[in-house]
Amino acid sequence: MEASPLVKERLVDQLRRLIAPLQTGSLVKIPSERQLAESLQASRVSVRAAIRVLTGEGLLVQLRGKGTYIVPAVRLETLYLLRSPDIKDNDPFYNHFLVEITNLAAKQGIKLAMVHPDRPPGTDAASPLVVIGMLDDSRLDELTAAYGTLFAVERYAHRDDIAQVYFDDYRIGSKAAKTLFDHGYRNLALLGGPDKYASANLRKLGFLDKARGCGVPVRVMTDKMNWEGGVRAADLVAASPGDRPDAVFAVNDWMAVGFIQRLREHGLHVPAHMAVIGCDDIPLASECSPRLATFKLDMKHLVEELLAAIHRHHAGRSAERNEVVLPAVFIGRESLAHKTIR
Repeated sequence: MEASPLVKERLVDQLRRLIAPLQTGSLVKIPSERQLAESLQASRVSVRAAIRVLTGEGLLVQLRGKGTYIVPAVRLETLYLLRSPDIKDNDPFYNHFLVEITNLAAKQGIKLAMVHPDRPPGTDAASPLVVIGMLDDSRLDELTAAYGTLFAVERYAHRDDIAQVYFDDYRIGSKAAKTLFDHGYRNLALLGGPDKYASANLRKLGFLDKARGCGVPVRVMTDKMNWEGGVRAADLVAASPGDRPDAVFAVNDWMAVGFIQRLREHGLHVPAHMAVIGCDDIPLASECSPRLATFKLDMKHLVEELLAAIHRHHAGRSAERNEVVLPAVFIGRESLAHKTIR
């Protein structure tokens, strides 16, 4: 059911008048859809449609599981982004993040500007600055001195001076091991990346800890976190039939898909010969054959929480919440089957 155009326009105007006196220098929560529907004598469908319009205009922002908020009147004009040199131009996490933050920033009238990772900040360095990926402590100290509070979309466990919004990668790995164990698999393998990548390393640690707790062995294979890394891992598995795992967790989808494709070339099929789980839910994960079971990272949610933290900082409330940890959602697909019934 859709709201009629006339009703929606009336509600949009009513909500604008409601928002105007409430708008301050920080995020302000508005009543729930149910409460608004009762007070405005309209259906929840119509209220939801009106909120969608004002969200698109940048007057409201919706935070998953928390409600709808009025965007601060003291507008943040420019948001600065710095990408770690380790992140490639075609990195799926980075590109997905860039799309979502560009969309939400545009709705809120915020301009984005990139900061060169190797160029020292000038004396007129602007704030806030969002760090994408991992930097060493000396570089972080330099940036903190220039920009003040830094915001990161990666976990810096040893840095209390950085506001962090990130996915719970350790729990992703732990849940992957538990999911494979619950499906009947008892001989596991992990396709991991270099330890310098914090997300991949935490997924590996979570997987190994849970597998150890379940009493099952894990073969660890480390390579580049791309298609070719998955291909090389499949070659190793195919070359050692006596030590072949019955299930594999890859720390990202590109490794998983390359692994599956190469296994097929060796005459091994997923999930008939082994199950595979990936992470990131890239578009290819739902298009390959078999479709890849994986963990979905809700990038829009991450960007919403990041901008909410930046708005709080901009309004002088930066100490309110310095760390936001987001869960990932497991997406079950055909690359995983119950071992006991397949």
